[in-house]
Amino acid sequence: MNNERFEKCVSEYLGRINENLIVKAKEYATSGDRLHNFNRGANITGESRERVLFGFALKHLISVMDMIDNIDQGKLPSEATIDEKVGDLGSYMALLYASLKDRIDNDKEGK
Repeated sequence: MNNERFEKCVSEYLGRINENLIVKAKEYATSGDRLHNFNRGANITGESRERVLFGFALKHLISVMDMIDNIDQGKLPSEATIDEKVGDLGSYMALLYASLKDRIDNDKEGK
C-alpha cells in the first residue's frame, strides 16, 4: 500500500470513528456526560470505569478477531463489515483514551 492510499484509509477511518461517536453521544450521553454508561456501569459493578468500558469493547474485539479468523479461512469481509467492526472497536479505544485522560486530569486537579 502506498503512502497516499494509506493516508486516505486512515483519514476515512478516523472520520468514521468521529461520526460514530457524535451519533452515539446523542443516544447514550443524554446527561451531557460522554462517559455516562461507563460511570453508571462502574457504580453497578464496583469496578473502574475503564474496566467496564473495556468489557463493552471486548465484544467488538472478539468480532474483529472472528473476522481475522475468517480471513485465514479465505473468507474476506465486506467493506461495510470492516467499517462497522473495526470502526466500533476504534470508537471504544477513543472512549478509553478520553476516559484515561479525564482520570489523569481529575487527579492533577485533586478530584
